[in-house]
Formats: sequence, structure tokens, C-alpha cells
Amino acid sequence: MKTVFLWLLLLSVVGCSFSARILAMAPFPGKSHYIFVSGIIKALHQRGHHIVEYSPYPPSKPLANYTHMEVHTEFEKQTQNWTFEQFAQVAKLSNSMWPNPFGFINVWWMTNPMCKEIFQHENIKNLINSKEHFDLVITESSFGQESMLVFGNRFGAPTITVQGFSSVPALNRDAGNALSIATIPEMASFIATDNMTFVERLFNFVSVICSLLLYHNYQLPAQDKILRENYIQDAPSIGELVGNVSLYLINSHPAVEYPRPYTPNIIPIAGITISPDRTPLPKDLKKFMDDAKEGVVYFSLGTVVPVHILPEELLQAFVSAFKKLPQKVIWKTDLESIPNLSKNVMLTKWVPQPGVLAHPNCVLFMTHGGAFSQQEAIHAGVPTVGIAFFGDQPANVKFAEHRGIGVRLAFDSISEETISTAINTVLKNPKYKENVQRLSRIFHDRPMTPADSAVFWVEYVLRHGGAHHLRSAATQLSWYQLALLDILAVVMAAIVILCFVLRRIYSLLFVWKKQPKVTKKKKEN
Repeated sequence: MKTVFLWLLLLSVVGCSFSARILAMAPFPGKSHYIFVSGIIKALHQRGHHIVEYSPYPPSKPLANYTHMEVHTEFEKQTQNWTFEQFAQVAKLSNSMWPNPFGFINVWWMTNPMCKEIFQHENIKNLINSKEHFDLVITESSFGQESMLVFGNRFGAPTITVQGFSSVPALNRDAGNALSIATIPEMASFIATDNMTFVERLFNFVSVICSLLLYHNYQLPAQDKILRENYIQDAPSIGELVGNVSLYLINSHPAVEYPRPYTPNIIPIAGITISPDRTPLPKDLKKFMDDAKEGVVYFSLGTVVPVHILPEELLQAFVSAFKKLPQKVIWKTDLESIPNLSKNVMLTKWVPQPGVLAHPNCVLFMTHGGAFSQQEAIHAGVPTVGIAFFGDQPANVKFAEHRGIGVRLAFDSISEETISTAINTVLKNPKYKENVQRLSRIFHDRPMTPADSAVFWVEYVLRHGGAHHLRSAATQLSWYQLALLDILAVVMAAIVILCFVLRRIYSLLFVWKKQPKVTKKKKEN
């Protein structure tokens, strides 16, 4: 017994020695974004680190060694005031097959005013003026919040950037990672697969170049201006702050997106939002699913899509389509009621989504195509019908189509008939179930869990006081050097000079051979 006590004491001392104070700056009021950030923070907190978090989302209950400081901005009210016409227009533009080289600028138009407002917040001012000590700062800087990196400089701590979707051109450029233009479509600007035609690769090239030009000539100067006008202390330039990021934790895995190369400072941790400690299903929901002999169709449009503004005729199209199904339907929505619902449909405002998808009777997930919803479907091995609206959703639904794990239902063509066709296409063809179960096995098969991977690499940065040794020298090269255009120019110049010299030599030899000989007779004359 004494030996066991000594071992426990030793383990607690070791655990305490690794405990760090971590500042998490997550002010963006997007629930899906925060889900990814909170997955990382939760894993670090469970490891024994002290978390100080600034975000709009307080924890459900007070936690030891977890300090939450609430910050809210005007941006939270914007989506609440959307009309259906505005929403439909955004969805139409986002789902266009034509490239939109200015796709990411819409994000920056949202985040730049938010960052400016954040620096005026009383809690943030108090933080800046405080004598707090932090060993690490975590931000979502690559999502239009580059100025948040200043807190790493303020507290003399290394910074880590987290991103709730796969890498984008700006992040790749900052991290020194390959852009992979020929095989990886630019998610915010262009909907395609990793098997692009010549025209698609041309469109992707234009999209990536425009995205990088806007990032360096619009976004970084705009964030620099925000910092200069609103941050009350001296600070390096935004370019320096971005160049000082130690590590990037991104929502990526080959089972849930197209395979791509990553430099050592980019760590894919897709699946960190799927907790192994699954929340039990409520009793009424469990009974509803257990009794579904023909299976259950789960329908949810996530946390961002404003269902309350959808017109009645659109809702009734779903009602009519569900009425014809032999399966039961769980419809997650904030609406209190929907007229004409059949008995096989259950309305609910909240469900433990991973638990519903993991239930053996769940046969289909009708989703908006958000990254986390799609990953949970793949994790559970459930095929999908994707109704994409904006952001990364169109790209995710395209991926599901390409991998044969789901079909796309276009938002602007929704009717009772198209809904029924999409559902029956997936349910009556076993290939969708087989493909998603294969991806599920791949998604589960990894050397360590996403949470363990995130914790290891965060603690790696803590142990080494940063991780700049993981940065590729590509971050120090100009764009033309990375593309080897300077080498190509020298080679082309050498070829041109060589061709000129050879042509000159040939010309001289030819002229000399053709030169007429002076005869003796002519000489006598």
C-alpha cells in the first residue's frame, strides 16, 4: 500500500511539473469554430494545464483550473437579422460551379471589424494591462484574426494557431507548406475534387493566386492597421507575428479530405471534437430509435443555418417527403412545431449527435455538410445527403459525392420529389454504406487519438519554448524563388544565348563556304 501511495505521489508531482498556464483567444462568435477550439482546450485541461479562455461561450459548469472570460461583439447579431432572400443569395453564390477568387474576403469583412471591437473590450484591455504570466497562447489567427497573435508577444509566450478546417493558401504560405495547386482545390473559392481537368486546374491556379495577393495586400495591412490603432502598447508588425507562429493544429485527415502534404509544423487532428465519452441518448430518443425497425433518418442543418427564416413551402417539402418514408425521422430544429408532421417524425431542439449517428438503427444523415457533422458521419459509418449552403460546406459535400459516401441535394432545387430521390438513392444503393464504412475504418486507424496528438504537440512546443525548428526555409523565400522562376529564367536565358551563339557560328561558317573564289583570270584583269 505504501508503494502504491509513493507511485501516486510521484505521478502527481510529474503531472504538476508539466502543468502550464495557457491563454486561449477565441473571440469569433461561430459555434462550429468554437467546437474545434474547445476540443483542444478540453484535452489540454484534462491533461492538467491551467486554461484562461476569452470567448463568447462559457463552459456548462465551473471547472477547476479553468478561467473563462466572456467577450461578445456586434457580429453575433448579424446572422440573426438575415432575411431568407439574403441567405438564399449567399447560398447560391457559394454553390456556384464557377470560381470566386475573392471567396475569403467575405470572411475578412466579418473578422476585421470584430478584431477592432475586441481590442476595445474592457476584459481585453484589463488583460493587456495585467501582470499575468502565460506559457503559451492559442489563437484562431488564420481565420482572419492575425492581430490576436499580439498576445504571444505581450506575454513573451510561443503561439499556436488552430484552424477548424483544412489548410488554405494563406496558412500554407505562412507555414512554408506546399500549395499543391494541381491537386488540392482552393476550398473558399472553387468547388472541385483532387482529380481536376486542365480548365479546373487553371481556375484553381487563378483562385489561389488571387487569394494570396489579397491576403498579403489587403488582409495583413488591414490587421496591421487594427493593431496600430487599437493596441495600446508597442508591438511587432503583423507579418512578424505571423512569422513567429510555432505550430498549426488543423482539422484534417486523409479519410475526411483529399490527401495532401504537410510540413512538420502543421499537425492534422481531425476527429478531436468526437469525444470517446459519448453523451447517453435521452430516454425518449433512445426508445424512438430502438423501435425503428426500418431504420432512422437523422436530419440536422447544424448550428449556423437559420432554420427559422426558411419559408413554409420549403419546410412542407421535407414534411411531405418524410411522410412517405418507411423509416423514422429525427429532425433537429429550433422550431417549436411544424404543421402536418407525420407520426414517424420526431422534432427535437438538441441531440447528442455522435450518439445518434452511432446508433445501429441510424441509416442516413441529412446534413448541411459542415466539417464536424461530416466527420461524425464518417466516424460512425453513416452515409449522407448533403444540402450545402456556404463556407466549407459545398466543398465537403463535393468530397462526399466524390468518395461515394453521399449525394448532393441542391438548396435551390429542393422539392418533395428531389428530397425523396436523394434519400432513396442512398438508401437503396449499398455502395454508399460500404464506402463510408471503409472510410470509417481508415478514420479510426491511427497511432494515437486526435486529442493525444494535440496534447503531445502542444506540450512539445512548451518543452522547447517554441518550435521554430519545425518551420520550413520556404517561409524565407519569395514566391518566384519557390516556383523556381529565377532558375527557369536563367536556364531560358542560357538556352537563348546558346541558340544565338550557335546560330551565329553557323551563319559565319555558311557565309564563308558560300563566298565565291577569285579566279586567276580575274586577278590578271
